[in-house]
Amino acid sequence: MNMADKAAAIMMASGFSKRFGGRNKLLVPFRGKPLAAYTLELAAGIKFDGGVFFVAASDEVAALAADFPSVMVIKNDAPEKGLRESVRLGVEAAGFGVDYYLFFHCDQPFLDSLTVRRILDIRRQGCIVEPCYQCRPGNPCLFPALFRNELLSLKEGETPKAIKARHPEAIIRVEVNDPLVLEDVDDEETLERYKYSTMEKEK
Repeated sequence: MNMADKAAAIMMASGFSKRFGGRNKLLVPFRGKPLAAYTLELAAGIKFDGGVFFVAASDEVAALAADFPSVMVIKNDAPEKGLRESVRLGVEAAGFGVDYYLFFHCDQPFLDSLTVRRILDIRRQGCIVEPCYQCRPGNPCLFPALFRNELLSLKEGETPKAIKARHPEAIIRVEVNDPLVLEDVDDEETLERYKYSTMEKEK
């Protein structure tokens, strides 16, 4: 890893929460704060030389970033285009001076700085880095600028997973010790189940 390499954090917060009973899950309280606040605090607390970007469709979600001056809010006016639009907006906002893009989903309240730093520490040119638990991949995933054009030209219905599928030889995996680190909150049942979960410290 070249310590001069710049990485940008791109938080994707424009989903429709279809499995969440019509509520925007990123605004739902979880242990005393909105769900998306955990990812915002995490990304804002880590030094990203390439910038920290929060791609949000709703004004209410965008407002969650107000307490984090290092975070640049990017308005997504076309959330119906899916995750690919958040990816495109984030990559374009980061500009050409960035060597890596780390894509965060904003529904992972147990993701910690240790995991993120391990992903950043292992980065190398031309390689995609993904965390996993017992070979099951998760997020956030790190993409080098080599894949910038592919990230900007995802087709309808595609996500960055399509790029990983096309380039399996480029993937480096970071194994985590606790599956909770990578769990996301997709529905209200999961939210209730995780309200009282505790995470083991990584060894």
